[in-house]
Amino acid sequence: MKLLFISNLFPNGAEPTRGMHNAQQAAALSKRCKIKVVSPMHQPVPDETWQGIAVTHPRFVHLPLLSRPLNGWLFARAVEPAIRRERPDIVLVNWAYPDAYGVMLVANKLKLPFAMTVQGSDVNVFFRSATRKRQVLRALRASRAVFCRSEALRETLAAEGIAATTVYNGVDRKRFRPIDRIEACNKLGLDAARRRVVYVGNLLPVKGIAVLAKTARQLQDIDVIFIGDGPERVGTGRSMGVRPHEEIPFWMNACDVLCLPSLSEGLPNVALEAMACGLPVVASRVGGVPEVVRDGVNGLLVPPSNPVALADALQRALATKWDREAIRASVSQFDWDVNARTVLDRLSKTLAV
Repeated sequence: MKLLFISNLFPNGAEPTRGMHNAQQAAALSKRCKIKVVSPMHQPVPDETWQGIAVTHPRFVHLPLLSRPLNGWLFARAVEPAIRRERPDIVLVNWAYPDAYGVMLVANKLKLPFAMTVQGSDVNVFFRSATRKRQVLRALRASRAVFCRSEALRETLAAEGIAATTVYNGVDRKRFRPIDRIEACNKLGLDAARRRVVYVGNLLPVKGIAVLAKTARQLQDIDVIFIGDGPERVGTGRSMGVRPHEEIPFWMNACDVLCLPSLSEGLPNVALEAMACGLPVVASRVGGVPEVVRDGVNGLLVPPSNPVALADALQRALATKWDREAIRASVSQFDWDVNARTVLDRLSKTLAV
């Protein structure tokens, strides 16, 4: 199978941690089929190779907010030359809008099959806008196959009459594994005796950054560390900015709890990565999070937007003696090879019809 993988969320020279989960899926797919990646970017980025996969970065010219209703059409203009050049058997596009909508416009013109993956906010948030929802549903209905990251997302799509296949993300267990705490702290220049809560992800309002910042003020003698970047400003705790992906396992092993206070989620890969390190997760009970965070086994669940409940759960998690091996075992089924095999099997059946 000749597969063209398209998503604006993919690592590049300027943003090496961007869309890492998509890159890991593409790497797993590359072991089983011929694959090239097209990742349009707003700023000029040179074409490159990622783990042996050719990645092109066509220019996606748009004006944030102002051009949003036209971004699907603008995305189509950006990717059409690459689709015409590659002429794949099928296109797999990961992200609903503008990505899948734009690919749909090109696929309809070229009479080319495409499939799409929805990941979380591209449904949970975009469906709040009537215009965006219509555009996303149009792409979903035109797609030959639809994949989603969680059962919660599948149920949301089913309510709109869209049949989807749940395909969970995987975890790189060679990288995300238990590491001696003192070794991890020494690597990062941290005091191994201090207790720490860590957040890893984009600093966006939907991620509940303000909730965690407010909660941090209630935690005595606990360091709260934010790793990531975005428009939200962290008034409390320690902000480390974006860190290299290979450094994240050391942060996870140097801390005591991963906190995900999101207001909306698909199924965050960072939770799987933390648990693969043996780190418990305290997270909001939203989206697909309850599908992986098992209360009292590998973490604790709390209602979203509740700093008091979050503070209480974090204190309980810090006071609990967790079984790191049991936590690690709880995510043993999340595997990128299983993900790739499931996706390609579904695409093969789609092309055979």
